[in-house]
Amino acid sequence: MWKNCCTFALSKKYTSMKRLSLLFLVLSYFSYNSLCSSENLLNTYVHEIEKSATYISRHQARIDSLCAITPSSQEIQLKIAQEYQHFQSDSARVWYTQLQDAEEPIRTQAFIGLIQLLSASGHYANAFALLRHTDAPSINSVEGYKTVWLLYNEAATTSLLPSYGMEEWQTLAQQYYDSLLIALEKDTVNPIESHLWREEYRAIDSHDWTTALDYNQLLMQRYKPDQHQYAILAYGHAMIYERAGNMEKRKEWLIRSAITDVLCGITDNGSSWLIAQECYDSGDLTHAHIISDYTLTNASLFNAPTRYVQTYAIGHTINNKYEKRLRHYYLILSIALTMLAVILVVFIWVIIYTYRQNKKLSKLNTQLRYTNRMLKDANHVKEQYICRYLEVYSDYIRRLTTLARKSGEKDPTAFMNREMENFYRSFDDTFLSLYGSFVQDFNALLKPEARLTPKAGERMTVEMRIFALILLGINSSAKIAELLCYSPNTISNYRVKMKNSALGDRESFEQDVCRIGTIY
Repeated sequence: MWKNCCTFALSKKYTSMKRLSLLFLVLSYFSYNSLCSSENLLNTYVHEIEKSATYISRHQARIDSLCAITPSSQEIQLKIAQEYQHFQSDSARVWYTQLQDAEEPIRTQAFIGLIQLLSASGHYANAFALLRHTDAPSINSVEGYKTVWLLYNEAATTSLLPSYGMEEWQTLAQQYYDSLLIALEKDTVNPIESHLWREEYRAIDSHDWTTALDYNQLLMQRYKPDQHQYAILAYGHAMIYERAGNMEKRKEWLIRSAITDVLCGITDNGSSWLIAQECYDSGDLTHAHIISDYTLTNASLFNAPTRYVQTYAIGHTINNKYEKRLRHYYLILSIALTMLAVILVVFIWVIIYTYRQNKKLSKLNTQLRYTNRMLKDANHVKEQYICRYLEVYSDYIRRLTTLARKSGEKDPTAFMNREMENFYRSFDDTFLSLYGSFVQDFNALLKPEARLTPKAGERMTVEMRIFALILLGINSSAKIAELLCYSPNTISNYRVKMKNSALGDRESFEQDVCRIGTIY
């Protein structure tokens, strides 16, 4: 009766404690998971894989430091075996075997550890033989029942053994499972943890996944994320999510379990090959290849048949697919490089061709500039001669008019007008022989309504002659008036009139006229 009261009191005390723990758990859980999505965790995992050699070296250093202790007690030997258990199965088996004649409780702990090792490494027949041995120690404990239950359960579900023993193993697994639940209920060494385990198992049996996850989470809170037991519990958390159908959460907790394995320098990885499969199925071939290589390497270090079976098939598939994709990328890269080389050759050829053409053009431009300069000089000479010719012609007309007055010519003005008409006609013919399109070009500079048309029998108007002289370099209104026999005011008025009729800027009108027929 006293025992029942204690159990009831413990249950009530634990129930209130559980509520507080669950409240803290929910708050911390959601705040943590808001920052740690599966993608971020996966990147963290791959980053830690890159440093896995360092963690494995640290694990080996811990073992070496234990092996260096002399004299080596049985407790130290057990610790060495436990360090090897999830690191190198062969070495762990040697150390556990050496302790089969040790004193209690070391002998029983070594025996249970050896059964766990044989079960994890797929040596089920050897484990069964040890259990049936007449000198086998008693395993009537929580750890013992759990170890044997897992042994028979895995033996019944693995494909490494013949199917004729499965029904027997399933029956034995159930018997040891029932014994485990009873042992958990009666455990006084660690009653709180045993209670959590028992309630988790019962919730799983009743398919109450939410409750099972809560108890599993409370168990994980008892360990740090860099302890191996945390990885085992996180793996169990992922399996509960799998049964509940939440595959995203399953992936997340598998990654958490795998990250802890890396941090602990563990080579017996139960999560990594499942993550590689997840990444492969989701099309993330890069991560799948990295994780698969890491898993296969660790399976080789741990040297367990079950790990080879679990990892080889998916690893082989991932590696083949990855190599196929690499070959595809290499093909695309080769094509791209070939095209780039062709483009580069064409580009170099274009540069050389352009350089040669530019060199030719430069030579032609030099020749053209020389020709233009010669033409300009020739035009300048012509303009000078024309101006000189006009001055002489104009002066000649004035002299003839004066002579006509002195000789008693009846109408000297009419005589002068006839001579000026001849002068204008000669000037027009001479100027237009040099600037054949002057009339059209000059009108193009004027507004449409102000454009000029020469009279019948004439080739240019007075305004055109004035600006023809300006084009020839005679800019003074007085000089133009002298040549054309007009007054300076008349010339100035014509110039202002044409500027006001300019199509463009009136201030630059005369400069525009001077550019007619100019070669640049």
